[in-house]
Amino acid sequence: MALSAEMELYGTPASRLDSFVAQCLQPSREWKEEVLEAVKTVEQSLREEPLEGECGLDQEVRVLKLVKVGSFGNGTALAGSAEVQLVAFLSCFGGFPEAAARHGAALRLIRSTLWTCQDLLDLGLEVLGVSPGVPDALAFTVQTRWTEEPVTVTVVPAYRALGPSAPHSQPPPEVYVNLVKACPYPGHLSPSFCELQRDFVKHRPTKLKSLLRLVKHWYLQYVRARSPRAALPPLYALELLTIYAWEMGTQENESFRLDEGLTTVMELLQEYESLCIYWTKYYTFQNPIIEDVVRKQLQRQRGHGTSR
Repeated sequence: MALSAEMELYGTPASRLDSFVAQCLQPSREWKEEVLEAVKTVEQSLREEPLEGECGLDQEVRVLKLVKVGSFGNGTALAGSAEVQLVAFLSCFGGFPEAAARHGAALRLIRSTLWTCQDLLDLGLEVLGVSPGVPDALAFTVQTRWTEEPVTVTVVPAYRALGPSAPHSQPPPEVYVNLVKACPYPGHLSPSFCELQRDFVKHRPTKLKSLLRLVKHWYLQYVRARSPRAALPPLYALELLTIYAWEMGTQENESFRLDEGLTTVMELLQEYESLCIYWTKYYTFQNPIIEDVVRKQLQRQRGHGTSR
């Protein structure tokens, strides 16, 4: 399906892009349910019993909460792209310092737990190992029960910094201050805020999600696939850039043309060195520590198409 969609994108009239997204890029309900059923087995194996294994953690470790993030979490999954990201909030992390210091041990603990789950072994569990990133994640595959399609799952352990509060509310400044004090490197502890990142995209209009799917398809098939060694922005940065283009270009109007949205994003990517985009939905500049960190980020040299 991906190859067919690639061949058709540039040959599709602008007036038919909505149909192109609906027919080629939006996953069917049946396919999505089968993928999520396999992922549910992963979630149950991690949630129902304490995590097992000798990995340097001297206490019983439980998963406090599992959060689906990425495209399956925010409602912009592409048809045929069976990649699901999970964030596991663990009881062994009492704060950001512990989450930073014990991240590797937690990954090993999750891996050893997965290998003891017979239900996952029945789904053809295959652990690919640690996927390097910011931060590192455990990557593995399972198969869907009926079609035996491989599903790639990544799991990142994290500290539950926001607690049980409503994920869409603005966290107290102390949370960010503690983050800055614990880890000076941007992004390494960002999974603690994954619910905010997810909801920033998840609760957007359906038409905007169609544009997000179209942009991601173009990016994956025409940019990343043809320039595998280039320093390209992550998908989440591309999603933010697309949301910015929609907000500025339409004043958040749900009635717009997909072709105009796609070309606007392309034009913005060409001007990445002059981009300086940020939102203050989940923080303010009233705290001097937060203000200092954000302003330093804004003063950094622009990366390839990244939004800050």
